[in-house]
Amino acid sequence: MRAATVLILLTCISPQLLAIPCRSAEQLMASIWKELSAGNVSGAEQILHEIERTHAECPEVILAHARVAAAKGAPVEAEDLFARYADLVPNEATAYSFHARFLLERGQYPRADVLSVQALEKDPNDVVALAVHGEILDIKGQTLEGMGLLEKACRLDPLNAEAQFRLAMIYDRAKRLADAVQHFEKAVETDPEDARAWDYLALDLEPLGEVERADLAYRKGLAANQPGPHFDAFLDYNYGRFLMKRNDLTASKQHLDRAVELTPDFRAPWYERAKLNLRLKNNQQARVDAERAANIRDSRGIIIDLQLYVLLEQIYTRLGDPVLAEKYARLSRQTPVPPRKD
Repeated sequence: MRAATVLILLTCISPQLLAIPCRSAEQLMASIWKELSAGNVSGAEQILHEIERTHAECPEVILAHARVAAAKGAPVEAEDLFARYADLVPNEATAYSFHARFLLERGQYPRADVLSVQALEKDPNDVVALAVHGEILDIKGQTLEGMGLLEKACRLDPLNAEAQFRLAMIYDRAKRLADAVQHFEKAVETDPEDARAWDYLALDLEPLGEVERADLAYRKGLAANQPGPHFDAFLDYNYGRFLMKRNDLTASKQHLDRAVELTPDFRAPWYERAKLNLRLKNNQQARVDAERAANIRDSRGIIIDLQLYVLLEQIYTRLGDPVLAEKYARLSRQTPVPPRKD
């Protein structure tokens, strides 16, 4: 049964019946949300077809169709379905909170902000709305207020992986690594398919001295790193760097090779692979990688020009090219160290 047909049936049902919860469908709906979180759209659709056969009168069927359409990359259809769901249950916070999450993920912050506030007016404890509005406040620079809402969301529903992840991200930026680890761990406990959370967990465990736990987190993240909403293109890069520091150069190269394939327009993977190739005495490949890195602008300052000049001087010295070695030595002397970012 298609979503439009379900809507026609719903509009013929009395408001009193619409107010009745979708009894016995809750578990199936939860399964749909879980499948969507893991990026398994086809699995979510299969469960949705089952619910349509047994609970055609359930308004949440429309919400499920909206979220499936969003996951399939059909924003116009998703918008229409979210609007239909809100028309059916205008007094329910979920009529606005999931729509707000959809808009936030598409970068439509003002509309997401409005809808998250509407959802919280209907239910101040709506976890999805709390998480969305908390994230928006953080984006707007009101980080403490946003953190407060995310903390409330996590208290109300410790199993909300997205709220745990977003709160952990704030702690990560604040360098409160132990707190970040606590919430990243809760995120992966609830959603072990979230490669992003495994990656950040590993990154924050390492400086805390938890090297073996960091290694395990990286490997679990790589096992889960499949195309979908939680795919992490920088996981191989981070693990490659980690392995290079542990002097596991062969394994490091495998991951850094993968990193430059996944993120060819970023300077950092090329730079790290150049360093690795120099250590492996692959001097010509180190030169190619370093020159490629030098031709990519790094506006975020992850790898600054000075680092590249120093590396290129080392490479050309190793290659026995004194002219180019001196060129990069001179650039190293002339290039100031940029001010440290907070």
